[in-house]
Amino acid sequence: MPSEDGSEKDAERGTVPESTDLRQVLLEFTFLATAAIFIGFFGQNTPLMSVLIGLNLITRFLLIRRRYDWVFFLIGFVLGGGNDLASMARDVYRYTPPTLLPVPIPFWMLVFWGQIFVAFRQLFQLPVFQSKPVRGNPWRPDLRLVVDVSVFVILRVMIYFFVKQEPLPTIIFAAVVLLRLIVIPPRKSEWLLIAVCVVLGLTYEAVLIALGLYVYYDPVFLGMPAWLMIYWVFMIPIFAKGIFDRLEVTLARRAAVVAAGG
Repeated sequence: MPSEDGSEKDAERGTVPESTDLRQVLLEFTFLATAAIFIGFFGQNTPLMSVLIGLNLITRFLLIRRRYDWVFFLIGFVLGGGNDLASMARDVYRYTPPTLLPVPIPFWMLVFWGQIFVAFRQLFQLPVFQSKPVRGNPWRPDLRLVVDVSVFVILRVMIYFFVKQEPLPTIIFAAVVLLRLIVIPPRKSEWLLIAVCVVLGLTYEAVLIALGLYVYYDPVFLGMPAWLMIYWVFMIPIFAKGIFDRLEVTLARRAAVVAAGG
């Protein structure tokens, strides 16, 4: 049986995250579209929505059996809910349905956040969006990780504390994101992912807003504030993709070690 160190070195040299395919991605986003339909008809009925979203998620996991999806689901459950709490505490947006929780978040939204994270995981793993294999420790604080975490913190602080002082948030968002694109210019595949995420993200946001799920402060287009449109350029296709890629490598190497008996 190979040693643990030997197994880890073999995993690092030869293991890359598993790719997905367009069929799986389309199926994944079909479940998100189904959730939007439920919101349109039953969005204000939190108990019923909790059941429907739960069934939607269970069906998704039965039909799409992808290793470690549960990890990304839990991350979305925790971070999505945490972002909701912080955003509503700062009046960035507010949900309109009643809640079953001691905080103004519909109970089912916590589950739905997990499903959203899993859906983007699938999108990121399309071969056309695959990044170069990570060598060494994927969590080593290289230039990209340091810059992207710094940009993320700056944008969150700006929106939490200055959301009601437009146009300051929009100007800062535009300047910071533009600087990030200059410091680390995206590759062609990254530009493509940015375009796809901006279109999909803003369209889905606009639909959910139109269905009455939540309301943003100071909207300027289809219920969305100006800074949000800039935020979508960075948050999902750059920041989340970069973090997901590192996590994918970590999980793939761990799976290789386990498979080798390490």
